[in-house]
Amino acid sequence: MARRYAVGPQENPLQPPARQPGDGQVRGLGQRHWALLSLLAEHGVLHTGQVETLMFGSRPAAARHLGALARAGLVWRFVYDDDPRHVAFYQLSTAGAEALAARLRAAGRAVPVALGRPGLDEFVVNEFFVGLAAHARERGQAELFRWRRAVEATAWLREHGVPEVTPSAYGVWIEDGRAVRFVLHVEHAEAAALSGRAVPPPADVLAGYRRAPRGVPVTAVLVLCSSVEREAEVRRMVAAAPLPVVVGSTTLDRFLAVSSAAEAIWTVTGGEGPLRLAEIGR
Repeated sequence: MARRYAVGPQENPLQPPARQPGDGQVRGLGQRHWALLSLLAEHGVLHTGQVETLMFGSRPAAARHLGALARAGLVWRFVYDDDPRHVAFYQLSTAGAEALAARLRAAGRAVPVALGRPGLDEFVVNEFFVGLAAHARERGQAELFRWRRAVEATAWLREHGVPEVTPSAYGVWIEDGRAVRFVLHVEHAEAAALSGRAVPPPADVLAGYRRAPRGVPVTAVLVLCSSVEREAEVRRMVAAAPLPVVVGSTTLDRFLAVSSAAEAIWTVTGGEGPLRLAEIGR
């Protein structure tokens, strides 16, 4: 699964476009362009439909603003060569990261480390986030009240005495009067396959929660497993050595088959299932 970038005639489409004279031109950009650039910096990589959901509510408006940023050299556009739908993804370019960093400094704001750089599981985490945001908008009785990405989630857990885990995200989901505070772990099976390293066993990934001296400040630990076999391993591990917090699991295939993680796709060891996200830990 390789990326194919929109590049010039003499450039390699498998590599991000080379920087051209005039790239990073910010003259004429409006507030919505800057807001979109910040959105891409926050999430790393988004496709047009996700930008539509999170910001514009209109696909033509999303495509128009993304196109303007791409023409200015502020974002890179790419598709995956094995995707028959040719879904267009966008990521901050080097020039875009520099322009946004300069704007933040001029406003007296801190520039995040690795601004705009996608994380290891950014694609799955973005699907998770955008799906919940869309679900909340459509249903009206639901809300993703709080959201922290990997670095912020890890720092937050350390502040609360849980230093040995590295979640992919943290959030608070409210639906039908119930609130679920969760941390999300996404298995890195593909990354491990590319690097030649074995996927760590769930017992290693989640053991830090068991050793937290002051308890775990969430309702549930959610695990997105790469396969049915890996999910079964998670459930066996939790049954044999329970954690001081509810563990909900599902597979990547099950997650991608529904509109959002709010749906009834979660299994809790020793409990009924499948459960909706709002029903976990009730």
